[in-house]
Amino acid sequence: MPPQITVQLYSVRDQASADYEGTIRSIADMGFGCVEPAGYPGSSAEKAAKLFQELGLSAPTAHIALPIGDQKNEIIEQALMMGHKYLITGCPPGFQDAYSSLDSIKATADLYCQAAENLAPHGLQVGYHNHDWDLGLIGEQRKYQLFLEQTPETVIYEADIFWVARAGLDPVAFIKEIGARGKALHFKDGIVSTQEKFTAAKTESGDVMVSDSIPFRAAGTGQVDLLAAYKAVEHAEYIAVELDAFEGDMLQAVKQSYDYLTSNGIAQGTK
Repeated sequence: MPPQITVQLYSVRDQASADYEGTIRSIADMGFGCVEPAGYPGSSAEKAAKLFQELGLSAPTAHIALPIGDQKNEIIEQALMMGHKYLITGCPPGFQDAYSSLDSIKATADLYCQAAENLAPHGLQVGYHNHDWDLGLIGEQRKYQLFLEQTPETVIYEADIFWVARAGLDPVAFIKEIGARGKALHFKDGIVSTQEKFTAAKTESGDVMVSDSIPFRAAGTGQVDLLAAYKAVEHAEYIAVELDAFEGDMLQAVKQSYDYLTSNGIAQGTK
């Protein structure tokens, strides 16, 4: 049985800010049974939870801050209210500085180990979502490999295969390498080009990567071989649609992505 299809709601942040309820209703009408929140622009977690329940939506994954330090209890309480299973960081604390040296990678891994310990009593798991700068070399080893070596397998790895391809790596090999950690994956498509220059920007859900140009495309219309990548999928429970940005109608691009992934048997929805 294919994984459940979900959508990273950061994709529709502008639409949600203007009309959160209407946007989520549109997502549900497309056939999504799951969504992946990244903050609640134009709404709140409490309001969203009620809306999700009304529409029969679940939110098993979310992009959310690490449940450590002073925020620990608040984050865990929200996760339990929303029904999250996997709490995934869109970017690590410290952003790119977290991968600037061997010591910083180790310190970052330690934070995820703490988060895993904090979540375990609640039956929840922490996860990491990659970009391309955390996949590069440090010495003779890939940065993400150092992170994986220093965290237990209970720390899941939400591979974003657009960024994997943009880093010059093979998404098929990458999915195989992360193995059982790949409980949730981002099947993002786009024009894979090393010419794009991405910079950091702050949002409600944390730092993200933005670019003056927009390489992201609806699933099946870019340069990432999603069909080949799916052949390597063994452990994924959820496969997400995500477009960081789009030149055109974002909701239409999300619907086109839904249609492509479900019609090709990569993921299943409700329609």
